[in-house]
Amino acid sequence: MKIEKIILLSALLMLIACHTEHDDIIYAERTIIVYMSADNDLSEDALNDIEEMKGGFNSTDTHLIVFADLARELPYLLEIVPNSAKTIKIYPEINSANASQMQDVLEDIIDLYPAHSYGLVLWSHGTSWLPSDIPLRSFGKDHGNEMNIAELSKSLPTHFDFILFDACLMGAVEVAYELKDKTDFIVASSTEIIYAGFPYDKIIPELSKSKIDFKQVGEVYFDYYDNLDGAYR
Repeated sequence: MKIEKIILLSALLMLIACHTEHDDIIYAERTIIVYMSADNDLSEDALNDIEEMKGGFNSTDTHLIVFADLARELPYLLEIVPNSAKTIKIYPEINSANASQMQDVLEDIIDLYPAHSYGLVLWSHGTSWLPSDIPLRSFGKDHGNEMNIAELSKSLPTHFDFILFDACLMGAVEVAYELKDKTDFIVASSTEIIYAGFPYDKIIPELSKSKIDFKQVGEVYFDYYDNLDGAYR
């Protein structure tokens, strides 16, 4: 009888321990993931955009997590906090334009920063769906490697509230079709994006809202460039 009681008590303690561990998980309202495939000529621009994110982020219920693969550096994971950033993880050298390796990174972030919803910013070069003589319909560039759009779609491990492409030419209906089951909204340009990219200090507050006004996100982007002078306007 004593042995049976001990076994029963041990089983109950195990159940309680498991339940407590589950309850300790804190879910943010949203985790925004910025995936920067910048092991190329855009590395300096990526660093500038990270600085903009630090200046624009000021949310208490949103995680802003950046994966940055830059030239001449090992890839790393940053948690953006107001006016600063914390390095969370340093990866070994990887090909950030490889769909399988991108999936591993996204799964890492989702495990580390669980949330009720997710947003994704894909930051790099892009060719989208150019005329038929272009061999790739791609996102990302890492030492000559590019990621096929169909492979990109298959590698996304969860559904995203939005996918924002800070990459040229990704605002194509063919891209939207490939991603139709992966996201509710796509923010992208059908033409080139100037090297400065999106003004993150201005759009991160918009993307952190519980109900995002995507028309407003587009207007913020347009107004930023419309107010510039010369060739950058």
